[in-house]
Amino acid sequence: MKSDGRDRFPCEVLIIDDDEIILDLMADFLNSSGFQVESATTAEEALKKVKVKAYDAIITDLNLPGLKGTEVVKRALDLYPETIIFVITGEASIQSAVQCMKLGACDFIPKPFEMQHLVSLLQDALDKRAEAADPKLSTAVSSQALKQAQSVMIGTSEAMREVFELIEVVARSNSTILITGETGTGKELVARAIHQLSPRSEGRLVSLNCAAVPENLLEDELFGHVKGAFTGAQTNRAGRFEQAHKGTLFLDEIGYMSPNLQVKLLRVLQEREFERLGSSQTIKCDVRLIAATSANLERMINEGTFRRDLYYRLNVIPINLPPLRQRRDDIPLLVQHFIKKFCQQLGVNTKQISQQTMKRLMSYDWPGNVRELENVIERATVLSRKREQILPGDLPAEVQGAEVPSILQNFHIPDEGICFDTIVSNIERELILQTLQKTGGNKSLAADLLKMKRTTLIEKLKRLNVNLDNIAQAPV
Repeated sequence: MKSDGRDRFPCEVLIIDDDEIILDLMADFLNSSGFQVESATTAEEALKKVKVKAYDAIITDLNLPGLKGTEVVKRALDLYPETIIFVITGEASIQSAVQCMKLGACDFIPKPFEMQHLVSLLQDALDKRAEAADPKLSTAVSSQALKQAQSVMIGTSEAMREVFELIEVVARSNSTILITGETGTGKELVARAIHQLSPRSEGRLVSLNCAAVPENLLEDELFGHVKGAFTGAQTNRAGRFEQAHKGTLFLDEIGYMSPNLQVKLLRVLQEREFERLGSSQTIKCDVRLIAATSANLERMINEGTFRRDLYYRLNVIPINLPPLRQRRDDIPLLVQHFIKKFCQQLGVNTKQISQQTMKRLMSYDWPGNVRELENVIERATVLSRKREQILPGDLPAEVQGAEVPSILQNFHIPDEGICFDTIVSNIERELILQTLQKTGGNKSLAADLLKMKRTTLIEKLKRLNVNLDNIAQAPV
């Protein structure tokens, strides 16, 4: 530990756990590491001690009999705001994690944990507190980083505000994070924002997409190798864990990792050490891991393709990103952002977007989420050429037809049920009639608008018994 007066006045630490075996282990290890330790088995006992002494740090279990660990955090910080508090729990609960971090806890550590890892976290926190010369500057930097993150992750919807709030809270911790969400929702952007806001921001953010690397090469990517480890290994090579030392490692699509490699990753998370391929030398690593997946890991656990113990190690603090269809009110902001971006790249004035075009963008379900929207706007910006406005015709066919589902927007299933075939036939009939009215009865044009052959349209007209008498006829 750095000298900040602790050589003359040992740091006083209060540890709280109702498991006396764990309590004794922590006390012995912290004492041997130079700390002065007191202990308590209940929150009530701990709070009596806190009332008469200002501890440098408090380490408390979350699930205590009687008052919970959250109450210790709240009351201790009310009395001594500078106290460093670590919360330990055997349950991966995002609500508890966020609550403790909002109250001011320094970090959230899942059981089981390595004693040396706890000591390292404690020493780092005490050193940073001793070196903090201007807290206002730290707050300003944090706010600036959050604004920078929000400028990349566009959204003002309630769902995105909750994500931003969660990012700001969990970034200060060292806990492992699991980001879930459909492909294209921006999981890597969340990881980048967390890293920028974290105490590790001066270290590297190293990213690896597990789905993009063949299974037989993924272990080498993670842990590296030594010269001669295999054919073609002509030099030593550092893996992603070494590259991310003192920083953050982001593993995208973690569900693609083989069961054999899952075991090795679990060991790294538990022991904070690994060996390069072909080497017996153990390498210590100080890495904050952020994992992400678009797969359903709980279903994979039930299928036997993903380890339950690894899932709990990864899912300490889960962050779920909503799909774009669940936050449609963010679409106009995203559209304007992408139009500006691509117009700048093309060297043209920022284009406007017509109301009809925006309606189609708002109505589409976006299975590819924000990434698909970005691609669609890039295409539309290019296809609009010298026009100052983006029109519906600049959009892909599937997006142009996005208004069709609106037929069912106000439809409700009655208690007595419905006849599916009748409803579908009525919708099909109405759609064809509206298209023929638009084309003045021209079947060829109507077939083109409906993206079907003219003969198919005529067959549907016969099957649905559509009467064309009231439709103004145009040349066929």
